[in-house]
Amino acid sequence: MKKISQSHAASEDLPSYAGRWVAVVRGRVTGVGWTAEEARQAAKRSRPKEEPRVFFVPVVEVNRDASEKS
Repeated sequence: MKKISQSHAASEDLPSYAGRWVAVVRGRVTGVGWTAEEARQAAKRSRPKEEPRVFFVPVVEVNRDASEKS
């Protein structure tokens, strides 16, 4: 799985997880799910003794009209 910074992941760091919940242990994504609980459970299956940090990766829409004017 992908290694990310300890300060949580910015959405640009995790575009493949956009719109999903991600669980992180020691800077690595250890679980992904459509709900926070799914992500937490996936992380606990792979690392049962560690408590993951769970957060949502938002979908970021790019406004193409604004980028074309720059």
